[in-house]
Amino acid sequence: MRNFSHYFPDATVVLHVSLQARFELRALETALRRSRCENVIINPFRASTAWGSILQAHLANIAFIRKRGDAGAICMHASNDMLVRKGVGAYIAGGRNFCHRRIVHPGTLWRFGDAALVDPCLASLRNRLGGVDVIASQIEGSCYEAGVLYEIADLIASVPQLPAPIAYPREEVWLSTLAHGLRAGIDGKPYVFSELHRFDRVFWKVMRHVHPLIGRHSAASDFLRRGIEYLMIKSGFHRIDRSWVDSIASGDVKRLLPYQTLSDGNNIWTVFERHGLFGVKRVPRKTNAPLRIYIDALAAEEALRLTSDCNT
Repeated sequence: MRNFSHYFPDATVVLHVSLQARFELRALETALRRSRCENVIINPFRASTAWGSILQAHLANIAFIRKRGDAGAICMHASNDMLVRKGVGAYIAGGRNFCHRRIVHPGTLWRFGDAALVDPCLASLRNRLGGVDVIASQIEGSCYEAGVLYEIADLIASVPQLPAPIAYPREEVWLSTLAHGLRAGIDGKPYVFSELHRFDRVFWKVMRHVHPLIGRHSAASDFLRRGIEYLMIKSGFHRIDRSWVDSIASGDVKRLLPYQTLSDGNNIWTVFERHGLFGVKRVPRKTNAPLRIYIDALAAEEALRLTSDCNT
């Protein structure tokens, strides 16, 4: 929470605690008080969370914020992303909604694209909005007008909540698809740079060469694809490290620009705005993880420097 307090001081952080968490809310409240974290509110409602069902946690927070009635914009974050640069408040104040405009076409190389395209619940929602395209967006660092998310939440609540035939991260598709379907003004991209941008860029290049050899949508080709993906993930080439933190913290446009656009096979989309990155993902969740300690130290050094400047 100190991370947000330093880099995004105007924000109030609403924490959703998973039903699977191994601690009580009272213990978390005590820890936050001891750390003097005054910018945090804990959502008392705890949704069950697992891979592919995180959307329910976001909807729970949206409902909680709506009940409080004091939000103009709602930004999405995860426990494994961190801010590394000031300016988020000014960035989102310059627009209305911030998400990707990544149309998902049949045949996409994105591993979850086909699952989203055949999801009957999403199809029902899309049909209510005139057959809008499936639009995917990174959730971390995306931001929407509160009223837009309230309208989206009402739409989602109006259809039966059935599991997807093929599991996929609905939170990366539903919010952005429905925002576009509601004709919400999209003025920018998410402000968090994810290691997945680097991984997918290389993985999809590899698969463009491999697919003609192994085919697609068969048990054998899916097995080989997963094997290649597993080996590439284990290599760790895509991980966010100190140098990437430094590049984003300093606004190193020269290093970042080659990653600004991405193609998932049959679509080219813009990943981030030229001067619109303020955070990174993934950062290990453990408090003693070296990268997390490094980012905390950067914030502490900057705060000390600002205090020193004010006193001179």
